[in-house]
Amino acid sequence: MKTTHFTQICRIMVVCFSLLQIHTVANGGSLKNIGNGICLDQEKGLMWQIDKSKRYSDIEDVKVYGNKLNLGNYTDWRLPTTMESLELRGIISIQGNNDCQFPKLESRYWLVDKKRGTVPVKLELECFCRGDFNLVLGNKGYVRMVRDIK
Repeated sequence: MKTTHFTQICRIMVVCFSLLQIHTVANGGSLKNIGNGICLDQEKGLMWQIDKSKRYSDIEDVKVYGNKLNLGNYTDWRLPTTMESLELRGIISIQGNNDCQFPKLESRYWLVDKKRGTVPVKLELECFCRGDFNLVLGNKGYVRMVRDIK
């Protein structure tokens, strides 16, 4: 039976994802709830706000929310980038999020996008393995902040 290039790539991806799942399960996954409403991504060195804000339609209200946010005595929270949001969704897709239950993860959130600026968008993943996604713009969105620990 002839194996196509696409079939070979799919098999390699299945093996890679399986190994990744075994590694993350053995190590407890990269997401860890550290209390105070914070989830630590141990691989990326990011702290995520577990809860979300109310929905905002104005960037100035988003900035005020971010400037007032104090979780775990940290006040240097910021909006995530598109890539950071995608990576969080990818980790949860592969590992699950048992330790960090993010409410309404698939809703529309404010983020910083290289092309569009700071906007409320919904990330629609088509094929995470290829990195295919759509940003669906809206006029309102929740805020879930992130901070760097490195």
